[in-house]
Amino acid sequence: MAEASPDKDKAAPVASGPVVLADRYMIDTGGALAEFDTPSAKAYAVEDRREPGRHLFALVCTPGLPARTKVMAQLKGAAVSGMLPLIEWGTVFWPLSRQHCMAVVYEKPRGGRLIPPGSNKGARVNEYDLPRRVIEPMAAGLQDLALRNVTHRNIRPTNLFYLDEAKQEIVLGDCVTSPAGFDQPVFAEPIDRSLASPPGRGEGTIGDDMYAFGVTIVFLLLGYSPVEKLSEDDLIHAKIEQGSYATICGNARVPLSMLEPLRGMLSDDAEERWGLEELELWLSGRQMTPIQKRAAQKADAPLPFAGRNHTTPRTLARAFSRNVREAAKIIREEHFQTWLRRNMAMPSLADMLASLVRDADTLKHTPSGSDELLVARICILLDPTGPVRYKGLNFLPDGFGPTLAVELLRQGNNQLSAEVLLRDLPAFWLANQPSYSPEFTVLERNFTQLKGFLKINDVGFGIERCLYELNPEMPCQSEMVMTHYVVGIRDILPALDEAAKVTEAPSKPMDRHIAAFIAARFDENIDPHLKALADEKEETALIGMLSLLAFLQWRLRTDPLYGLSSWIGGLLGPAINTYHSRTTRRELEKEIPKLVRQGSLPDLFDLIDNPERRRQDINAFNVACQQFSEAEAEIEKIESGETANQESMMAVGQQAAAMTSIIITMITISVMFLVEYW
Repeated sequence: MAEASPDKDKAAPVASGPVVLADRYMIDTGGALAEFDTPSAKAYAVEDRREPGRHLFALVCTPGLPARTKVMAQLKGAAVSGMLPLIEWGTVFWPLSRQHCMAVVYEKPRGGRLIPPGSNKGARVNEYDLPRRVIEPMAAGLQDLALRNVTHRNIRPTNLFYLDEAKQEIVLGDCVTSPAGFDQPVFAEPIDRSLASPPGRGEGTIGDDMYAFGVTIVFLLLGYSPVEKLSEDDLIHAKIEQGSYATICGNARVPLSMLEPLRGMLSDDAEERWGLEELELWLSGRQMTPIQKRAAQKADAPLPFAGRNHTTPRTLARAFSRNVREAAKIIREEHFQTWLRRNMAMPSLADMLASLVRDADTLKHTPSGSDELLVARICILLDPTGPVRYKGLNFLPDGFGPTLAVELLRQGNNQLSAEVLLRDLPAFWLANQPSYSPEFTVLERNFTQLKGFLKINDVGFGIERCLYELNPEMPCQSEMVMTHYVVGIRDILPALDEAAKVTEAPSKPMDRHIAAFIAARFDENIDPHLKALADEKEETALIGMLSLLAFLQWRLRTDPLYGLSSWIGGLLGPAINTYHSRTTRRELEKEIPKLVRQGSLPDLFDLIDNPERRRQDINAFNVACQQFSEAEAEIEKIESGETANQESMMAVGQQAAAMTSIIITMITISVMFLVEYW
């Protein structure tokens, strides 16, 4: 995978004062510019060292939130019509948060913002100036983005600026400091994406940008928000029941000349919604075929649930996902299936629902038969183009990556996301889409791969691997390197080298996040290293860790890593003890300090796990074992021989003693006989 960010600022961290990006742009930590803040990034004054007096500002991103660095790379220095020029981007050490953060430098809009955040009123553009001042330049900008295969996903009234001091040139603002759609208000998102949580709205399409563009045009025409008095919940409900155009423009006095494009841009049917081609034809004066609003399929009789009378499956799905226990009860009732068959004229949906209920009842008391999973599946059937909804996670499949990242950021774990994959909810969503899209094949393959990663609990896999595979712009979340904002693979070893200065000796420069990050970012086969790293034997795992980091340094040709080498060198005791020869172990212990001073992990690995040294050690050990066995046998033989001799001598001695006793007895008897005779 190509590296996602430019080289990191290598200047030593400072406690205060300006920080420098790309050795040129001085970002003033004390020069906050609140008027240019975004919901996810803070704005600060910037001075260009080479061109003093240039009007610039920087947005400093929220640490841990995936920024759209690929889009940054495409927009840097590009002259995109109708958009705020992006000058530079990269990571800097930010004293206010005491860690590295992503910073993006923009040209400062000298006329300020059209509508301040949180304000209902702002600049009004009349219907005659609107095409020339707003629609034409922004349509050209969206066309430029489309040619780069990029969506803006941040088009809203409060993200418009006057680029010039005379307030004549209107441009779109930032679209890269947060995940796509993350900062968007509900009113600026199409129904399907507004139903998802902010991180789960996904990259989307040009159609989503066109919808947001249409909403923005309405605000500019009126000079105020026509939906200000509606809560988010009521706004979404009204959009579903009445349609977006009727909800946003219904009670407003929209000029007749703008009715046609607004109906087209605010169409809730993605296939009928205007794209750039239709908008350009309208700008050229071509009369377009009026959009005929399709009436949403509604029930003959409403179904009361959670305080509302529901006449559409989509509002019911939303209510079900918010009231799982009650939803599970009503789903199991015959009355609900009858309502689907008769009042909604959806017999096939009722049959599918009944089948899911039977399966869940069969598997009750298991995770696969839980009410949460049953309701999540039913919600997908009721609202196929809506998001996956499970235990509070609401996301469209192309927004699962940011959902995973934000869940980790906010909750500190990814348990719910792991459950979503294990329960195959994304696959269930894809299988029940009303129409096929080529991207579904890619999504299906990706989710299958992710589930495979999740089922392997070894380091380098699991939910951490899923996190980095889905979020190529996500910085490594290991506590050892988190403050360094490590996005590219080339940054991981220097960050670990810095971490060596403050990390306590017993710890290791490897955890699940670092292993998964390397596996996801490194375009080499590291499976053998990961297998060794996951071994239960400590010495094998240590060698696996060293081999992986050494391979990384060798392939990337990283500068000497003195701190990291010293850190690892102090941990290699168990690996050294795998050698049988005490002489070899003493030699290795003596050589390690020399190699540590060179900062070369490959040399350190070659010392510890040199194939020739291993072979010699094993051969010598085998020879020694053979010699020992032979000596043991000889000793046993000798010991066995001495015992036999002793037994033989004992028998001979006993025989000799017996004979001697007999002879003495005979002599004694003979003497006594002679004495008596004589």
